Amino acid sequence: MTASMLTASFKFLFDRASAVLDRRAEAKKGDSKQDQAKDAPDELAKLQEAMRALNVYREHNLTLSKEDAGLVGLLEDVHAELEKILGEPIDLEKECRPGVRVEVENEDVTGVVTGLWVGDVAAGGSADVKVRNRDVKRGAEVTGMRIEGTLG
Repeated sequence: MTASMLTASFKFLFDRASAVLDRRAEAKKGDSKQDQAKDAPDELAKLQEAMRALNVYREHNLTLSKEDAGLVGLLEDVHAELEKILGEPIDLEKECRPGVRVEVENEDVTGVVTGLWVGDVAAGGSADVKVRNRDVKRGAEVTGMRIEGTLG
């Protein structure tokens, strides 16, 4: 697994598991016995435990390394538990293609802001661009992504 694949897998699995756990918590609040019946308590407990450990990496902005056996094991655990809970396989290579992730945040924009500007995107490449601006002044310009050439 490459470093970019590890980073993409971490983000994908963390986000997907967080969404699953949030939905289960909401279902529990609503006392939806039908949703709860689908989940084995052991699977949810294992997922929650692995997510607590992964959250340490996220909160402390720790380096993600494929040589970190503990990290790789946690990602494998989250992957396996998600597949059990969701009842379907998750193809990480398909979901976590190497790509670029850009986040730009601005208070006031008075000039030009471009999140990502590339000449071409190779087949299988991907880009995730988030540009957040509080106030874009008259005459200012904000572009999330600009690609000159063919996408994909």
